[in-house]
Amino acid sequence: MGPLRPRADRRAIAIISIVMWTACASGPSLRDGVYRDRRQGWSIAAPPAGWKRVSVEGADLAFQGPSGASIAATSHCDVAVVPLDVLARRLRAGFGAQDVLEDRAVTLAGRPARLQVLALPGGGRVRTVTRAAAPCVQDFVLVAPRDVDASTAVFDAWWATFAPSREPAP
Repeated sequence: MGPLRPRADRRAIAIISIVMWTACASGPSLRDGVYRDRRQGWSIAAPPAGWKRVSVEGADLAFQGPSGASIAATSHCDVAVVPLDVLARRLRAGFGAQDVLEDRAVTLAGRPARLQVLALPGGGRVRTVTRAAAPCVQDFVLVAPRDVDASTAVFDAWWATFAPSREPAP
């Protein structure tokens, strides 16, 4: 039995490596300045130079900017889609009890979406955009502890490039 154990261990390590590689490979990939998620069927442009891709738990795609700001996108499909104001409140609750500076309707990729701006202590801002198109919900988030105007311009230009490649007609 002793000689079989190392072979079984190597096999387990190989299987774990394949699963981890597949999980990494199934996320959005960059090609020609555009990130594409083939599994969920969407794309979004890369942010400008100076924004580095980072890993953020729960986010499909995230970047950190030169001023310490971060932007992230999440997409969940095959979920119950509830009204946008409910989805926006849920997202806002995840950031704690900030003051809501702005809350308004916007359009993203031809569908209704909700934009919110929340105050952070020290003058920073959280800016979110939530879009729901059954069976998927997308959230885009900016956290800007400083240099809010510059980060907002990058964020707004970024989320506006989101494009689903397949979804039901309105």
